[in-house]
Amino acid sequence: MIGLDTNVLIRYLTKDDEAQWQQARQIIESGQRCFIANIVLCEIVWVLKGEAYQYTKQDILKTLELMLSCESFEFENRSAFYQALQRTKQGNADFSDYLIGAIAIQSGASHTTTFDRKLKNEKGFNCLS
Repeated sequence: MIGLDTNVLIRYLTKDDEAQWQQARQIIESGQRCFIANIVLCEIVWVLKGEAYQYTKQDILKTLELMLSCESFEFENRSAFYQALQRTKQGNADFSDYLIGAIAIQSGASHTTTFDRKLKNEKGFNCLS
């Protein structure tokens, strides 16, 4: 198994640089398992919605779903990733917020405390005023 950095995945997902896309494709499609850390998932979302790519929320969710279904990828916490993805589809907060909450609950926390108003009334979060 090898770990993948965000930039390799961005090249693979966007195909915005042909030479780097070919290198990323070779690695990802080689049959070797590719480890993706939680922080890499958050960075992917951040990069794709940024100025350079301007992906919509729907485009990002579709990309994350495709990644989740890819057999080459091994995720740091597949269950938390899945939960965060589902909550992002339905909620107003960012993917990273839902991932933080899912990891906290799985680690034994009763809830995640935040100042983020987007998480007010969200299950598993305590929003401070």
